[in-house]
This record gives sequence, structure tokens and C-alpha cells, in this order.
Amino acid sequence: MSEPKRLEAATAPVIGLSHEYPPGSEAVHVHERFGQIMYAVRGAMTVSSAHGCWVLPPQRALWIPPGIPHSFSHSRPVSLRTVYVREDVDAMPPWRSCTVLHVSALVRELILAVVCAPWDYARHSHAERLARVLLDQLTLLKEDSFYLPEPRDARAMKAASIARGDPGHLLSLQDIARRVGASDRTLDRLFAAEAGVGFGAWRRNLRLLLALERLANGEPVGLVASAVGYENPSSFVAMFKATFGATPAKYFARPR
Repeated sequence: MSEPKRLEAATAPVIGLSHEYPPGSEAVHVHERFGQIMYAVRGAMTVSSAHGCWVLPPQRALWIPPGIPHSFSHSRPVSLRTVYVREDVDAMPPWRSCTVLHVSALVRELILAVVCAPWDYARHSHAERLARVLLDQLTLLKEDSFYLPEPRDARAMKAASIARGDPGHLLSLQDIARRVGASDRTLDRLFAAEAGVGFGAWRRNLRLLLALERLANGEPVGLVASAVGYENPSSFVAMFKATFGATPAKYFARPR
């Protein structure tokens, strides 16, 4: 991508870009001197790093610290707004790892305003003041701790790949363990050690992650529940609420 050279040419410390992406995936890239706020005003995307995966519907933004390689994918068109924050800014957000934030209506409008600002705005200008308010408001947002950690062991990585190809939950733990050359207990221990949860819990979270993107793209709850292996919508909604603290309808409500 051409973004890193363009970013280095900017004289303003907080700048924004607007992109319209067709369905697909972006290659891994990294911004060494800039943190970034990724926010989709339309559509949903899955952002991945070596540490895990996050789904971003239009109600959530992701803070990515400087120097973190990442990629993103999306099954439908996405309107992406990205704010880049130079690492020497004195109001640099405090998060040292990728962090999902619940976007408020104010932060949404501030992101859109910064994206529209020139990249050479002067100090003490209106654009700089807006950028500083945005950085200040980010620290007041509620954080979303849900993400899918990635294992590193070769057998666990292969099991994760198989699980991603089986969103309907048709394969048992024993089936997957046999395919990767491990016992089900060994596989469970590997996930517990490397991803922080056993394979069953990791797979449940994978199903919820896959459901998030489909729900964000407007698919009906019943269809999504069936696609990720739930026998009925009510059991899916109960699991969704237990995990995210809200039903799908409330979770995907517009920022206020």
C-alpha cells in the first residue's frame, strides 16, 4: 500500500484518511511511527494481528498502537475512516495493545471531522483543536474486551483453521484433534496455555466473532444463529447477551 509514504509526508500530527473498499482482504501492513483508529461508517470488518482477531461493526473502533502488523478482511463493501496519530503526540492514547472502543456519537463526528481536515493544518488551528478533543474523548470511551486470541503451536493453529472452516460446528473436538495429530486433552491444553481459554471456549468465541460480522451486515438473527451452529435463535441470543451484555439489537444500535 502507498499509505506509509504519504503519512510520513504529513506535517500535522493527527490526520485522517477515507477509503471505500470492495469485498476482500488487505495484505498485512504496519505503521512504525503512527498509531491508528480504524472505524467503519458502513459495513463490518475483521482485523487480525499476530495476537488475535477483532470484528468492527459501525458501533466500534479499534485502536492499533504504532508498530503492530495487522490486516483486515470483509465479506461486503466497507466505508473505512482511519485516523493516524504520530507517536510523538503528547496526548497519545495510553493503550499498548489493540483495543476495541465503543464509539459515542461525539467521537463518531470527531473522527469524520479529522478525516476531512488537511494534513498541513497549523498549530492552534480549528483542525488541531478538534484532533485534541478527539484524543481526549477516546480515553473516556468504554472498552470492549472481546477478541479472539491466536495460538502459536502448529497443531493448535491447524485446529483453529479447521474450526474457521466449520462455522456450523459440525465437527467434534475429537474429530478436529484427530485431524491435527493430537489428543483432545492435548489440544485443549494447548489452547488454554496459548490463547488463555480451552478449545471449546475458543471455538464458542469464534462462532460469536463470525456472527458479529454477519449481524453487522444486516443478516437476520435466525439465519446467523443457524449458520454458526445454534439450533434455535433464542439459545444464540442468550449466549450473545451473556458475552456482550446486550441483545444483538441493542449491541448494534447507533452511537448516542
